[in-house]
Amino acid sequence: MKKIFLYALVAFGVLINTSCNKQLDALPQNARVEGNAITDQPSANVALNGVYYVFANGDNSQTNWKANKVFGSMAAGYIAYGSGSINEEVDNFNNTTFGGEWDRNYRLVNAANGVISGVQTVADSKFVGVRKVQILAEARFLRAYANFKLLTFFGQWFDITSKYGIILEDQFNNLTNINKPRSSVKDSYDFIIADLDYAIANGAATSKVIYANKWTAMALKMRVLLSRGNGNDYADAVTLGNTITGSSPYVLEDNQKDIFYTKGQESSEVMLAVQPQPNQEFMNNNTSQDFAFTNSSSPYQATQALKDLYPATDPRGAWVVGPAVKSNKNYYFIKYVQPVLQPTSLSEVAYAFRLSEVYLMLAEATVRSGSSNIAAAKILLKTIMGKAGITDFTAIDNVTTADALLVQLYYEYARGFVGEDAIEWLALLRLPFNTVKTLRPTITNQIQYILPIPHSEIVNNINFGDQNPGYQR
Repeated sequence: MKKIFLYALVAFGVLINTSCNKQLDALPQNARVEGNAITDQPSANVALNGVYYVFANGDNSQTNWKANKVFGSMAAGYIAYGSGSINEEVDNFNNTTFGGEWDRNYRLVNAANGVISGVQTVADSKFVGVRKVQILAEARFLRAYANFKLLTFFGQWFDITSKYGIILEDQFNNLTNINKPRSSVKDSYDFIIADLDYAIANGAATSKVIYANKWTAMALKMRVLLSRGNGNDYADAVTLGNTITGSSPYVLEDNQKDIFYTKGQESSEVMLAVQPQPNQEFMNNNTSQDFAFTNSSSPYQATQALKDLYPATDPRGAWVVGPAVKSNKNYYFIKYVQPVLQPTSLSEVAYAFRLSEVYLMLAEATVRSGSSNIAAAKILLKTIMGKAGITDFTAIDNVTTADALLVQLYYEYARGFVGEDAIEWLALLRLPFNTVKTLRPTITNQIQYILPIPHSEIVNNINFGDQNPGYQR
């Protein structure tokens, strides 16, 4: 059973979750905001900030996007535990430490649903201008983000005909509407796309980098369309990519390193960032310590595979992969903490969407739309590589087939987005299965593409349906 509680702390303007029942908990009266307490624009804004807090996996001391950073990179083989030897693919995810992703993303779905249902009941006159639909657009974007995570982690997203989708929830959970069955993959995609279409149509054109807008909704829709890959999806992704690159306020950084080493969320190409709390870098359990090895019981390291991923002509190899760790065969992962291995306010920032990914997705969609588009896709790919400081494009110039260019695009996803939001993991799995097996030999079956449904959901939700194939119920 999904363990969801929705709180709102007025002092922080946020919502947090703590308990295991699907109902609202009673906080002190001066810090209580329930769904039916949304009565006007100010209270709706407070509640929406709470949804962002769930998105950021926040509490009263920090935001923690560690799971988003490491999950995909561990699965792809580029980040590893500093202690132990768990291999997510070999273990078939049965021993994964990421089962909490089910609960975390359904908490986000539920928080978004609380705002959506609350705002919809408030008269339009209680809002200024188009703020009401903008709030709904942001909430539906966040719900779409969570549902897409759930689908790609726990559903057969790669098979549009599969019955193994996710539980689709469009109402705030209470004791009378829990225990819904899982939906099909097609219905799951349709639900996610509907939310994103609303967010694109009604989202703000500009916003602070910690809030979603129409452009981030377009970028997320590109991720979704590339994964679904059905009908006009690739052509539609091309249209979205051209719109973002041609009309959005975001601009590529001339040097990718500056994003992580100096600018952070102030970078012109960051579309949506997760902002740390004040002084978060000084907290004993901050995110950076798991890369910097300060007070960490579960440090994460760069693997030999990540070091080998960067050719000698790629400057990123020197500022993403650090020196060897003496205790094992891995390396320090310094993309965030830098060679000094010291947590800072900058190293605590996380990145959900960057313009560089849009360029790569546009290139991928262009290639998948037809082999005659290889030349245009190469230009996009070399643009991003150039921003990383690469000047030798021989490997790209020598590509003559669409399949070969898709592999080169995957390499760039991995080199540029390792440790961010499972971007390289999905890019790998979008390749033909035989190519996936070649690039990641520990993957021998598509069962390994997704996680098992948590045992608690199977046991407590009598209507859920079947466990994912390859896993015991």
